[in-house]
Amino acid sequence: MSGPPRRLTRRRTALLAATVPLTSLSGCLTDDSADGARAETALQLDEASPVGVSNEFSTPIDAVGHAGRTAVRTAIDGGEATVEGYYAPGVSAPYVVTDSPAYYRIETETVRSVAAPGYDYTVEVDSVDSFLLDPPSSVSFADLPEHDRDAVRDALGNASLIHAPHYPPFEVTFAYASAERRERSLFVPENDGLRVEWDGELLRFAFEGERSVDVATVAVRADRVASSQREFRRVVGEERGRSIGDPTADQRAILDEAVDSEYAESPPHSEAFATVLDALSADGEVVPLVRYDGSWYFTHLSRPD
Repeated sequence: MSGPPRRLTRRRTALLAATVPLTSLSGCLTDDSADGARAETALQLDEASPVGVSNEFSTPIDAVGHAGRTAVRTAIDGGEATVEGYYAPGVSAPYVVTDSPAYYRIETETVRSVAAPGYDYTVEVDSVDSFLLDPPSSVSFADLPEHDRDAVRDALGNASLIHAPHYPPFEVTFAYASAERRERSLFVPENDGLRVEWDGELLRFAFEGERSVDVATVAVRADRVASSQREFRRVVGEERGRSIGDPTADQRAILDEAVDSEYAESPPHSEAFATVLDALSADGEVVPLVRYDGSWYFTHLSRPD
């Protein structure tokens, strides 16, 4: 094949649990040389199993952030779902998956936004058992107004995080469009230093400042797109991937080496490699998935430093 010589720089090891995380569409590989610099463009194609694609592009419904979890469930069940608050629905991927499994595309739209005072707090977490003497006086988390409890859960996303050893301080903003909720909230500047006992942990709330924030009402919609992991891989591939058909002998050699381990060239690229990169790109970026010889692959590309 014409063009600059190729060099194998890293052999692909066995895939863990049949999944390949997509860390980046560009620059995701690192060079094994001592100085860490890379002078080549390198392409890898790693098997994209149905499980791997599901893990990469969907969020289990139970992992949706607290602020949007109920609304997402309501939307999936076919109901009208809205979320109101400072914290937006937390969906880390455009799709969610249920245990069935069934896959849904999640879309959100802000339908209303109201300016309101926001009170910023830094929260430090200590175990109740960590005190040599009795812990300082505190109020129970269950005794907080419901909207204050929701704000703390929304800020955490996953409430179990507070049980992580030496969990670092986190931030919470208490902001409500309703004047009645603001009046009932315990988190106002006058309550600086309030301690709250929550499931064996002692949370100390330190007031940091007041600012104007937007409290939004967000509509959540769910559209079913697949009923199995294999079907979901096809949907994602068709929406975000590319199919390679009828490659030339030189292009096939490049693709086969990228599947086997890694294909690398120093610029300027050979015509065959440039054509392959163009076929794998959309809007100037390498697509995350490619179908080649009937199989799906995750694409990984690194460019010269």
